[in-house]
Amino acid sequence: MHLRQTVSSRRPAFCCGCGKIHAAHLKDAVIGAGAVCETAAMLRKHGGTKAYILADENTFAAAGERVISNLDENGVRWSLHLYGSERAEPDEKMIGSAVLHFDHSCDSVMAIGSGVLNDTAKIVSKLTGLPLVTVATAPSMDGFASSTSSVVRDGLKVSVDSACPVAVIGDTDILCASPMHMMLSGLGDMLAKYVSICEWRIGNLVTGEYYCGEVAAMVRAALKACVDNAAGLLSRDPVAVGAVMEGLVLSGIAADWAGVSRPVSGVEHYFSHIWDMRALEFGAPFDLHGIQCGVGTLYALRGYEALKKMTPDASLAKERFAAFDCERWEDELRDFLGGAAEPMIAAAKNSARYDPAAHEARLSAICSKWDGILDVIERELPSADWMEDLLRTLGAPCSPAEFGLSDDIIGPTFRFTKDIRDKYILSALAWDMGVSEEIAEAVCT
Repeated sequence: MHLRQTVSSRRPAFCCGCGKIHAAHLKDAVIGAGAVCETAAMLRKHGGTKAYILADENTFAAAGERVISNLDENGVRWSLHLYGSERAEPDEKMIGSAVLHFDHSCDSVMAIGSGVLNDTAKIVSKLTGLPLVTVATAPSMDGFASSTSSVVRDGLKVSVDSACPVAVIGDTDILCASPMHMMLSGLGDMLAKYVSICEWRIGNLVTGEYYCGEVAAMVRAALKACVDNAAGLLSRDPVAVGAVMEGLVLSGIAADWAGVSRPVSGVEHYFSHIWDMRALEFGAPFDLHGIQCGVGTLYALRGYEALKKMTPDASLAKERFAAFDCERWEDELRDFLGGAAEPMIAAAKNSARYDPAAHEARLSAICSKWDGILDVIERELPSADWMEDLLRTLGAPCSPAEFGLSDDIIGPTFRFTKDIRDKYILSALAWDMGVSEEIAEAVCT
């Protein structure tokens, strides 16, 4: 049995040159063939004697019997809350169901699953104060080792504070049998890190926000391992699948170390968030988060390639800032996102996005540090053509049309990403420069 321990267990806390003490909440991760045999030992190691298990019919079929068998053989008791097989969102109904069915005789929580079940279990763990062990059934997203959950609240996709698992188990025998689309989703979530690291560095240059080279280096190394082995996903090669799973776990650790989501998400994630919100509001088609992030990454790369050909024009930027019609913008948001627009509108009013003095300061930084911004883009990002070739070779979608959306949604999606969070991303940079429409047009080509 081949087991690999992640960085968190080898290096639990350290003082970094960035000025922070980096510590991850994840204590253990076991990734390799037969890793599910470690389930009971991991629960016991972290104080668990009876686990409240969350699974759905699909994830239980994939791993449930092996998990239960391991627990029974080792004298660990359990109580199961089983969801149906239909695709669900971690919303008030799903989380409420987990809380209302909670077995108070349990002293630990376990998720058998990946994105939705992991996010739901992390909230249950946070509410109960009990340790969580996650048994992954697919390498599909990067939230395994994070301290937040991506949930739907009042129709808006948001990140909420939750508990990080104390241990993550990724049995490659199970992971390699997961649907190919879910494996490609995990790779898409990793490919997004090209953009997230680039935008983290740009944000540091323009706004002076915190940045850590140590964290960025860890993410780059995990991304490289995924890309180097990506072709092996098609043959379900355990090395390739394990590299994606390890990269996804390390991404969560990176966000934990940094204390922000900057190392792992940027404008490409916001493409996905907007499509999710439209799906919730209007019943529009959508796909797995990582699949959408992969498409968003391709569009972001096209946008950055167009940006590299530009030179900041302070006069143009100031002219377009002055002409910006906030009420019209809010109406457009409501038309595009329905009720989900309201939290975005409220948050934007409390941000410095539309403050004249703040815009002046950002624009000044952009103009004075443009060469540095171009250098970051050049060093961090691959070409859009390379990305498209990789996605097509693996059979992953390259446009929203491939999962049922019209391609005319791309431009508005890009423009609206700037107001999802108060985070400095490509759409915010383009808006500050007064070239939102130009970059939106380039993204669509």
